[in-house]
Amino acid sequence: YGAVFAVREFRPIFLAHVLSMFGSVFADVALAVLVYRQTGSALLTALVFALGLLPYALSGVLLSGIADRYPARRVLVSCDLLCALCVAVMAVPSTPLAVLFVVRVCMSMIVPLFTGTRAASLVDILQGDLYVLDRSLVRIVSQGAEIVGSGIGGLVLVWLSPRTALCLTVGPFLTSAALLRFGPVSRP
Repeated sequence: YGAVFAVREFRPIFLAHVLSMFGSVFADVALAVLVYRQTGSALLTALVFALGLLPYALSGVLLSGIADRYPARRVLVSCDLLCALCVAVMAVPSTPLAVLFVVRVCMSMIVPLFTGTRAASLVDILQGDLYVLDRSLVRIVSQGAEIVGSGIGGLVLVWLSPRTALCLTVGPFLTSAALLRFGPVSRP
């Protein structure tokens, strides 16, 4: 994996991916706790998680053309900024439950676009075996982020309210957007 990290352009993209994954998982946990505290309903809490999976099928069909038509760096930065905006809306205290669900779906549709665009952009940066190593590394990080992010999210929610945790979650998305804006070279 050292050879992959030796590529200067890869490092900010990788770190941005880690931050975005962590932000997504952390937001999922905070939102689930928020919905449960507001409603006391396990069904609605489960629905929040389910709404995170359904849009993956729709996003590929509806948004895949964006990754082909626009420069990858612009798409990646825009995805992170939109995710930060979604999380910020979720954090507003007066946000109705129905709006939380809609914003959750919107955020869930952005994540596959981000992931697909990032993977496609790395084809230009990492050649041959380096790309294969990247795919392995990303899989490890994605699965690890699910476990670690959920655990850290749960621990943080012992001390912070879900809305405060959501406010903090905006940070990783904004940091990821900045890394992607200034790290990789802009390509058409």
